[in-house]
Order: sequence, then C-alpha cells, then structure tokens
Amino acid sequence: MQAVSIRDLMHNFSHYLKEVKKGEPITILERRNPVADIIPHNKNIRFPGWKRSIKRRKIGGEAFSATIERYREEE
Repeated sequence: MQAVSIRDLMHNFSHYLKEVKKGEPITILERRNPVADIIPHNKNIRFPGWKRSIKRRKIGGEAFSATIERYREEE
C-alpha cells in the first residue's frame, strides 16, 4: 500500500491511477495523517460494507448473564 500527500497525488494523478488499476491501494495523507483510501473497483461488490445489511444470528445456549451468575455461585 502506498501513502501519498494530497499535493503529490494532484501533481501525479495519472501515475497513481495506473497503480490503482494494477490493484495497488493508495492512502491519501494530509499533513502525514491518513484521510482517505483509493482502492481498485470491484464489480462483484454491489454495495459498500457500511451500506450492506447484517443478518442477525441466534445462538443457542445459556444467556451470558446466567453463565456469570452460575460461576459466581460456584466460587
């Protein structure tokens, strides 16, 4: 992963775009602090991770609070 300043990115944008096309992610820095990432496009991902819904899963067994109570009684 490459890290570049905003100024360097603006002056050499076509170079960095070619790197991204090859599959290299680029981190954009502002005063040496990362502010954004440029990553290659993935046509197999329909929505970004923060927009995807999460399916809830039920886990069988005893509730966590009940487990803690049981261990406290054993002591």
